Amino acid sequence: MFGKPEKKQQTLPNLNITKMPDDFYAGANPIIKFLTVEKVVKPAKIETPVLSPAEKKLLDKKTAVGAGNKLHPVNLITNWKFLIFSSIVILLIGGLVSGLYFWWQYRKTLPSFQPPIQPVVTEPLNTQPNSSEIIVTEPVVVETVLPVVVTEAKLDFPSLFLGDSMDTDKDEISNTSEDLFGTDSAVSDSDGDKFTDGHEVYYLYNPAGKEPLKLIDSGLVSLYTNPAFLYKIYYPKTWAVGNVDEGYKDVLFSTFTGENIEIRVMDMVSGETFNDWFARNGSGESLADYSSFESVFKESGFSRKDGLVYFFQNGNKIFSIIYHTTDSTVVNYRQVIKMLARSFQFGDVNDISTRPIEENLNNPNVTSSVISDIITSTNTPL
Repeated sequence: MFGKPEKKQQTLPNLNITKMPDDFYAGANPIIKFLTVEKVVKPAKIETPVLSPAEKKLLDKKTAVGAGNKLHPVNLITNWKFLIFSSIVILLIGGLVSGLYFWWQYRKTLPSFQPPIQPVVTEPLNTQPNSSEIIVTEPVVVETVLPVVVTEAKLDFPSLFLGDSMDTDKDEISNTSEDLFGTDSAVSDSDGDKFTDGHEVYYLYNPAGKEPLKLIDSGLVSLYTNPAFLYKIYYPKTWAVGNVDEGYKDVLFSTFTGENIEIRVMDMVSGETFNDWFARNGSGESLADYSSFESVFKESGFSRKDGLVYFFQNGNKIFSIIYHTTDSTVVNYRQVIKMLARSFQFGDVNDISTRPIEENLNNPNVTSSVISDIITSTNTPL
């Protein structure tokens, strides 16, 4: 405190004095060179505008394939009016083509008209010659008219691999056919007479009741008589009957489902046997698949092993009974065509005098007393 005070050092400021470069002294004029300095410039960021949903939808519509061109294929196949119109046009064209096809097939099956052969009439010649005339006899030319050969349409055979529709009670009558015969699809013996419904229909008896006894008297079937060839058959009363040609050589018995049974009459060549005719007309068929068959009225013929094709011969004519399905691979009315074939007959009706007692394979437990009662009942005149 009372000592000698310390001397403070004076700090001089750091002065930056700019002086003239030495190159400019004494009036010198040096050459000045400037340095080139590169400058990096960053471009400004461009922001993409954000579109609203409506603007984006409009942009997509403008830039879509086929935009602005109504007849472009993309626009046509997405236009419901065009699709409906195109469908109608296609259906009309398909219907026209189908109609022309069936019309052509119908024309092929029409019987050809053979003009009658006009007899040649020759005037008697004067056998007394005149002395002043020269008689010249000219030969008479007789024109020979050859018979017209009609080419018949080929038979259309069903497949051997068609299945049956449902048969709940296993009585050989499908559930679809039960209503035709008035039977119960859940009961194999609707009238309780110890015979299955299919068994009774096969022998042309009423499966729905003990009275009336005959199927033809039950009101369930009708009798068809061909006016040209005089054959007769039973067919379901609710089915439609139609002639394919005016000569009644081709007749269809049809159900509302589109399935039908066709009966055709075809001519045999002179001296031809059934085997010869079958080889000529049974395209794709094998005679080994056929066996002898007899109707209830003792008309002999042949049946295919699946029961969908039958043939009968009468003189030089063949009568075929063939089942036709729709596009389905299922047969709904197999028992119906069996009934038609079993009822087939030529000429006058042969009455069924007594009811046959056949072995009931579906009811093997029928006792002898029941069979005795049936025999007693069948001995009564119908």
